[in-house]
Amino acid sequence: MKKVIIEKAQRLYQLPPDIFSFVHAGKKPPLIRKSELLDLGSFHWPVEYDDDDARRDVPLAVAGKGKIENLKEELAGWFLNYHGAKLNGSKEIFIGGSISDLIFQLALAFIDNGDIAFVPDVGVPLYRRAVAACSGEPISYAVVQKNEWLPDFKRVNSRLGRVARLLFVNSPHNPTGAELGEKAFEELLWLSGRENIIVVNDAAYQSISGRKLTSLVAITGGRKIGVEVCSFAYLFGLPPIPFGFVVGNREVISGLDQASRLVRQHIPQFYVDWAIAAIRQFPGENLKKARKLIQQSSTAVNPLLDALSLERVGFDAVPFVWARIERRSHAATVAGALYRRGRILTVPGHVFGDNGEGYLRLSLTAPPEMYRKACERAKKRLRLVKGASLE
Repeated sequence: MKKVIIEKAQRLYQLPPDIFSFVHAGKKPPLIRKSELLDLGSFHWPVEYDDDDARRDVPLAVAGKGKIENLKEELAGWFLNYHGAKLNGSKEIFIGGSISDLIFQLALAFIDNGDIAFVPDVGVPLYRRAVAACSGEPISYAVVQKNEWLPDFKRVNSRLGRVARLLFVNSPHNPTGAELGEKAFEELLWLSGRENIIVVNDAAYQSISGRKLTSLVAITGGRKIGVEVCSFAYLFGLPPIPFGFVVGNREVISGLDQASRLVRQHIPQFYVDWAIAAIRQFPGENLKKARKLIQQSSTAVNPLLDALSLERVGFDAVPFVWARIERRSHAATVAGALYRRGRILTVPGHVFGDNGEGYLRLSLTAPPEMYRKACERAKKRLRLVKGASLE
C-alpha cells in the first residue's frame, strides 16, 4: 500500500511556545542530577482537598439546571454586594470549566477564519493560542516597563481596530501584577465601543492581594462592551478544580452557551455545592491561608533576587514575581543556566511575548522554604548562575 502523507494543520505551527520549552529533556541533562529540583516557575494553587471531599458517595453526579441557576443567583448577589454591579443571573452569567476552557470557547464563538483579535505582549500565551487555534490572527499590543506595565492601546485606535473582533486584557496582569483602574477601563470601553470590539478581561487573580480591585462589569457600560472571566478556585478559595464563569454582555454569554454545546461540559454537583458555600463565606479560611502563603513567599524571594542580581519590577496583585535580569541578558539563557547548573526552575520572560525578553517570572505559590533553599544553593554556586557564565 502507498504510504499516506498526513500534513498537520498550519495553525499548530503558529502556536506560541510552552512556558517551559527551554527545558530540552535528554539533550542537555542537569549538571547536578542528585540535587532536588526547586520548582519556582510552576503555578500550584495552594488550597488542598479535605479528606472528606475525596470520599463522597457520588462525586461525579452532574449538576442539574436548577443547581446551576442557584449558583448564578449567588454570583449575581455577590457581584452586587462586593462590586455594586447588578447582573441578571440567567442572561449575564455563564458557568463553565477552567479559565483556559472559557477563553478557548470565547474565541471559538466569535473568531472566524482570518479575524483579528488583540492580545497583550507581555501576556500569558493562552490568548494567542486560543485565537490561532480558531484560525484567527492575534495582533499584539504593548505592555512595557516604561509605561509601568499598563497596556498601550494605540493599535486599537487604528485601521486594525476597525476590523478586530476581540480584545483580551488581563487585570490584574500576569505576570507583572499591573491593574487597570476605573479611568483606564472607561477609556478602553469607550474606544472598544467605538470600534465595535468585544473586551474580554481575564480577572483570574482578582482576590489574591486582598484589596478590592476594579471589575470591568462594575464600570458604567462595561456589560454592554465586554465580559469578565473568573475562576471559582482563585476568586473564592476552592481547591484547584477546573471550574469558572464569565459575566457581562448578554450576546457574548449567549454565544458562549452555543459554543459549549459542541462539546458538552461535565459539571459535578459537588463543584456547585462547594462554590455556593465559598461565595457565602467570602473571604473564607482557605483563601486567607493562600494569601498568607503567597505573602510569606513574596518576602522570602527577596534574598534570592539579590543573590542572582535580579530586580523586582512587578506589583503584588498576582501570585508571581516579575524580575528584570541584570544587563537584560537573554531570558532563556539565564533560565536554562539556573535549571542546568542550579536545579532551579523559573519561567523565561520571552514566552510572554517579545517585550518579556530580559525578564524572569517566579511563582509565589512555591513555599517560602523552597525560596530559602534556592537562595542557599545560588550563593554556593554563584559563579555558575551569575555574570558572564550566563551568557
